[in-house]
Amino acid sequence: MPGFRVVATADAHSPRYLSLLKASLLEAPETCSLVIWAGDMVLRGRVEALKPVLEAFKKKYPDTPIVAVFGNEEYWGMEEEFRARYPEVVWLDDEYRVFEVKGSRVAVVGTRGALDRPTSWQRRNKPELWRVYAERPELVEKLISRARKNADAVILVSHYALSFKTVEGEPRRIWPEMGSRRMEEAVRRSRPDIAIHGHAHNARQAETRVDGVPVYNVSLPALRRLAVIGLKRQVSLADFFW
Repeated sequence: MPGFRVVATADAHSPRYLSLLKASLLEAPETCSLVIWAGDMVLRGRVEALKPVLEAFKKKYPDTPIVAVFGNEEYWGMEEEFRARYPEVVWLDDEYRVFEVKGSRVAVVGTRGALDRPTSWQRRNKPELWRVYAERPELVEKLISRARKNADAVILVSHYALSFKTVEGEPRRIWPEMGSRRMEEAVRRSRPDIAIHGHAHNARQAETRVDGVPVYNVSLPALRRLAVIGLKRQVSLADFFW
């Protein structure tokens, strides 16, 4: 897919990293095919804090679709508030959307992702997430399979980590609350063309491969810049530019 390029980020936690985000946009390429937000773009459920983020991206890429998943700081139960306030954003919550990009059909499968162990807050306040996180990898596999039938390439976007290789740098004791081994197995079996996640702010390794599938941690605090990912053709073959 010549010329296909994604600009992706996560964990802006606006307003915390808003200045870094704006500075990173100045260094980003002038054009891209899709913008992807992999969750936690605001701090602690502050819906209004997404406005300057959206304005900055729209100024840079006025005609480019923005695709987003919810993170843990776009709080559970606030999804419809974000959708209503920012209809310009394509919000994906365990669903997919197909985009026409340079004559090809590209599907984006979006999910919050899964954890091996819910956080202490989640265990106290949302014990049902044990079941959600156990079932979600299979659901994501099914979504990727359906998307594959309708698209030339499939991108998986999750907030929570899709491989522990791209979590290296975070304390090992919290890895179960950063990502999911079941989700990594889902990536291995379903084989999206690109897999993108955030959440790991302190990761030292931004890119890995899971049985040949490129997996990218695009967390802004980790990279200190936006990720630019190019899909060369309709197979799992990608470049990661800094």
